[in-house]
Amino acid sequence: MPSDLLSVGIIAPSAETRELLRIQVNATALGSVEIESDQYCSIYGDRTTRKFAESAPDIIIIDMHDQQMGLQCTSILHAALPDAWLFLSSDSTDHQFVIESMRAGAREFLPKPIPPRTLSQALSRFATEKQRYEEARSTGKLFCITSAKGGSGATSLSINLATALADAHKARVALVDLNSPVGDAVAHLNLKPQYTVTDALDSAGRLDSVLLDSFTIHTHGVAVLPGPKEYKQGNKFNIDALSKMLEIMVRAYTHSFVDLPFSLDKEQLQLVCEMAANIVVVSVPEVPALWRTERLIRFLSACGNIDKVRLVINRSNKHDEITDAEIERVLKLGVHWKLPNNYKGSIKAINSGQPLVSQNHSDLARSYRELAYELAGIPLPSRRRGPFGLFS
Repeated sequence: MPSDLLSVGIIAPSAETRELLRIQVNATALGSVEIESDQYCSIYGDRTTRKFAESAPDIIIIDMHDQQMGLQCTSILHAALPDAWLFLSSDSTDHQFVIESMRAGAREFLPKPIPPRTLSQALSRFATEKQRYEEARSTGKLFCITSAKGGSGATSLSINLATALADAHKARVALVDLNSPVGDAVAHLNLKPQYTVTDALDSAGRLDSVLLDSFTIHTHGVAVLPGPKEYKQGNKFNIDALSKMLEIMVRAYTHSFVDLPFSLDKEQLQLVCEMAANIVVVSVPEVPALWRTERLIRFLSACGNIDKVRLVINRSNKHDEITDAEIERVLKLGVHWKLPNNYKGSIKAINSGQPLVSQNHSDLARSYRELAYELAGIPLPSRRRGPFGLFS
């Protein structure tokens, strides 16, 4: 089989149905049928399951002639081949049946008989997903932006770093807001999202990059996955779902930024930090903020992530009472970057719902952009490094 064709498996009790599906797959010129079976998978490890697990096709089309057996087969194959896309074909349009199919692991639900164009579009969606995965697999990076004290500017920094990198060549940038109990990013961007990170985590069992992107809202070239909309007592992200979502995000986007609150559950905080290429700790030159920042840095050091930490001092001013040397002595960490104080411009940007880097050329906007490119390891295009950029 040519390497550019998708490998397809077919499960259908009827020989006539298998032949029709084989002809349709070949007609798309996108895939080739590599394995067929007239038997549904009935238990994990049975002969049919083993055959498909050994062949590991990209896509498996399951004819739902027997709905109960078909759903059971779907669930077994989803567990055995989590990377395969399962296409279910049925003449039923029952809404509850469609929902049960998706819960069992189906990626596409196709009407029976399958219109040729519908099958071709479904195969194309998989091909697009596969290509995006291959392109992003070696380049995707995750960056955490966090602070130990509210109001230090972590959310603004996350938004502006993501927006700045969205202009980079071939960049696919995402921003996920993990602030709890409710997210802040959409308020800064004046967005009205339909979905949030909660929806993505609830769908972790069938999540892929296409579905993940559908939960985001796009603005200024950034795919934003908003934080929770409403406060819920005892709300806690599922650690396994969070891990899977971030793994898919790294594969789907070249650069992903996580607005990470220090108040997050310890296990979750540690997971995100371990997956990150860099952990940007934002503080301001004030005693209460530095005192809390010192505790955060101690935690990150105890978790073995201190080498990833990049200390950023926000709202810096030449006349600050606390010097860089004093900050570094207290925190036992060098200052990686200083962002100039432009409180008026920052508030104006938030009130307008526009990232600062997208609307003016102030020293702060320039410093945001330089920091974004420095973190990503990308040469800054035709711009000189400003006076506030510091390297460790």
